[in-house]
Amino acid sequence: MLNPQSPIPLYHQLAEILQDRIRSGTYGPGEMIPSETGLARQYGIGRPTVRQAMNILVQKGLIQRKRGAGTFVKKPSPRVDLFSLAGTSQAFETRGIPIETRIITPMCRQPVDRDVSNPFHGQTAFFMSRLTLAKERSVLLEDIFMDPELFAGIDAIDLENRSLAQVVSEHYYLTPKDGSQWFKVEHPGTQKSEILGISPKEPVLVVRRALNFPGAPGAIFSTLYCRTDHFAFSQTIQGEG
Repeated sequence: MLNPQSPIPLYHQLAEILQDRIRSGTYGPGEMIPSETGLARQYGIGRPTVRQAMNILVQKGLIQRKRGAGTFVKKPSPRVDLFSLAGTSQAFETRGIPIETRIITPMCRQPVDRDVSNPFHGQTAFFMSRLTLAKERSVLLEDIFMDPELFAGIDAIDLENRSLAQVVSEHYYLTPKDGSQWFKVEHPGTQKSEILGISPKEPVLVVRRALNFPGAPGAIFSTLYCRTDHFAFSQTIQGEG
């Protein structure tokens, strides 16, 4: 029950109660939850308080409102193990999700001078920007930087709707041995938000990834701007052996 004496606002308390019931399976995926009027009556609070609690659950992606039908527990988003060494395309294909890639900026050689976290900062590198769509919806924007010596001639290869990991393997006989990744939630800026089809005020998951090849650490560096409203991006963690 709600505790009016608690310093925690009533709408937060109600949100926690409903969240626990969703995660315990009391309210299952796709199931309609009680109306705002019903919850207000049940807990002896006003509808505005209930609405605030519901807004929290909407923001967390736990429920969705359907006009004229009610409020329902949101079904879990498909999980895509995006952050493995296998590459972006392979991550979706493994889950049986067909994708389309669109080249935003074709592969070209250019100086890198705006990101000190980029191992090519102050140097020249191959650069390409591409958008990944799944089910005709934009889900991922990648800015990719590549060692111009190790991957000489890659700007002459047609990369439209091709796995970059596969191109690197087949044309250069190279496979990354390991890598590093950094995760952050950021606002991607007006231009990238427009490409992703979201509001500039909407944050996205940003992943910066450096891939190391034998004798060539950080030979591929990429920044991934991931929409998480359609897919849940995961990472598999394995122990030694």
